[in-house]
Amino acid sequence: MTSEKRAEPLAPHETSTWKASRWLIWGVMLLPILVLFKRVPAELAVGLTVVFGLYVAFRRRDFTWLAQGWVYAAASLSLILLLLAPFSVHPGYSAMSAILAFRWPVFAAVLIWLFTRRPDMLTAFERSMAVIIIFIIIDTMIQYVTGTDIFGHVKPDSYRLTGPFAHSLVGSFTDRIWFIGLAVVWFSALRWGEGRALLAAAVASAIGTLFLFLTGERAAFLTFLLGSGLVFLGIILHYPRWRLRLVGLALVGMVFVVGVAATQKEMVGRSVDSTIHTITHLDETVYGLNFLTGIEEFQAHPWVGVGARQFKAYCDTQMPKNHAQYDAMGFDGCVLHPHNFYTGMMAEGGIGSFLIFDVMVILLFVAVVRGARQSNQPMFAYFGAALLLTTFWPLQSSMEYFNGWTAALIWTGVAWSIARARTPFRRVGGA
Repeated sequence: MTSEKRAEPLAPHETSTWKASRWLIWGVMLLPILVLFKRVPAELAVGLTVVFGLYVAFRRRDFTWLAQGWVYAAASLSLILLLLAPFSVHPGYSAMSAILAFRWPVFAAVLIWLFTRRPDMLTAFERSMAVIIIFIIIDTMIQYVTGTDIFGHVKPDSYRLTGPFAHSLVGSFTDRIWFIGLAVVWFSALRWGEGRALLAAAVASAIGTLFLFLTGERAAFLTFLLGSGLVFLGIILHYPRWRLRLVGLALVGMVFVVGVAATQKEMVGRSVDSTIHTITHLDETVYGLNFLTGIEEFQAHPWVGVGARQFKAYCDTQMPKNHAQYDAMGFDGCVLHPHNFYTGMMAEGGIGSFLIFDVMVILLFVAVVRGARQSNQPMFAYFGAALLLTTFWPLQSSMEYFNGWTAALIWTGVAWSIARARTPFRRVGGA
């Protein structure tokens, strides 16, 4: 008769710690779904994460995780927008928008704190995000082929796709998370050698190029190419013996993408021809009107701006010519926001807010590069910077800084960029 050694029961504090860790794992795995697909879940994810982080910080009496240059810059931006709120078209609404905007950098700081202290959480988040990216691509391609995705979303027209989103956002949203998935592909494939990692990254990038092209979203497609170019520049610099093969793979991928694109004349017209036309005739497009309206609002109030999230209100009430131009283009008055972070900050917060915002963006890039150098994984400086470029590249039509849904997505990407740069990949699954 054999005797079995029974496992000792967990102590009460060990049981609670295990349960907390289990809930955290589930939380970070669900985070990509929460921030990507719906407004309310995104806001809830941000709010609960901030509450969790502040609760832990108060219990431990440790707020050092907020002591980062870009957090100070974000706090300064909210503060100056708050101080300028009395000059706004709607002072109360601008003041509330300025205050609430600070929750997003706090949200990112909490995630960075969690991911750097618990690399297993970061791994769970990355794997979940990679699965979500694959799902979005498959669902969108089903819609492209059949006209309807698995949720019943109908393709809006011959050159736009929605995928699992209710509107034509799939390209813009996927662009903001793509380089998380590409980083997972690259470093996972490194386990089998540099050559296979290069091949895997090239194949993934070719798929991404074709996918972003087919979505018909021009800004997303262009910033994807910009970020991909930065990543492959990093490969060229840090893996010199693969340069020739990289060029060969790039040519093969280009031939493949061009070949597919040649069969999609409407997509070419949307993604290539119309982009060239928009750039060369900017003053005739809504993008040019957004840009000019933002500049005109800034010129009218260069020091105090028109108020946080007051671009539309000021344009509708104080700029009849611009209002009429928007109406003529089929809009219901002026658009909600200027579709560019930089002209938006100038228009709504004046020169001070614009400069502070620029400093914050620069400090985000510095945090990624510095983290990658300290952790001795230089490639993550390129992956992280590529992700940041998809949002903060100045020459594009961008999301709104004060919109909770898009802000949740943006600052989730910021958190990953900085946390992954600081966390050696070998610790969590080891390339």
